[in-house]
Amino acid sequence: MITVLGSYNKDIYIMIDHFPLSGETVFIKDIKYFHGGKGSNQAVSARRLGISTTFLGAVGDDQFGREALEFWKEEGVIADNVKIKKGVSTGTAYIILNQNGESQILVNRGANASLSVDDVKEALKGDILLTQLEINEEVVKYSLKSFDGLKILNPAPANLIDPEIFSYVDILTPNDIEIHELIQNDDIVGGAQSLLNKVKKAVIITLGDRGALIVLKDRTIHIEAPKVPVIDETGAGDVFNAALAVYLTKGYSIEEATRLAVYIASFSVTKMGALGPKIDEVRPFLEEKGLI
Repeated sequence: MITVLGSYNKDIYIMIDHFPLSGETVFIKDIKYFHGGKGSNQAVSARRLGISTTFLGAVGDDQFGREALEFWKEEGVIADNVKIKKGVSTGTAYIILNQNGESQILVNRGANASLSVDDVKEALKGDILLTQLEINEEVVKYSLKSFDGLKILNPAPANLIDPEIFSYVDILTPNDIEIHELIQNDDIVGGAQSLLNKVKKAVIITLGDRGALIVLKDRTIHIEAPKVPVIDETGAGDVFNAALAVYLTKGYSIEEATRLAVYIASFSVTKMGALGPKIDEVRPFLEEKGLI
């Protein structure tokens, strides 16, 4: 079983012609609502690949929170230990898009910011813990330190306060922007090697359409991504992390699991939406590429 600890947001897309100037009123053309938050995205994407998945997080006692609980039920994600916070709103992200596709984003962390160590300490069970940095860092640190199985940290966003957290991590999965923020220089391989003084097994750097770089203590492996028609890159990193956890749970090596994760994330960008494909959708693609 995979346990995903992280955030849930209701993503609210607001479509307008142009961003308003100070004091200007602009009419909204359309509003769309989606389920979001890295934690929830990763949990649902893992479950869609056929592995029992538990989500640990928090929502408010409101309509968006109730919709989130129903969504996880429909997707088959175990959400029994999601905390419903009284007097706090469910996390929301307001994505304002103009006609040129440019965006401005406002985030209300809401219940995500109120998740505490006491909320999760009895629920940290499973084979793999997958977590991120959209919730309180002290909760992430406690969970990584306490969990008995394999521990994956997706350091997003990469505004880490306490670097000691790395010493409790087996696999670190930054993207090519986050790795630079973590190491503060341009030598990503050397920087990743320095992180392995604390991170126990591997630093896996996702590189978008260039695949992923696995940095181990004794070698570096580049996994190339397949060429695919790109429709929507939203959530590809979440799909990668989910798939990596799934195939590590199944007993694949880090290299094999990373290759499958790269290909599944690549497949995901050929369709709209931030969530990963169901296993029956992606299996023919993986078979065609000789991966399963």
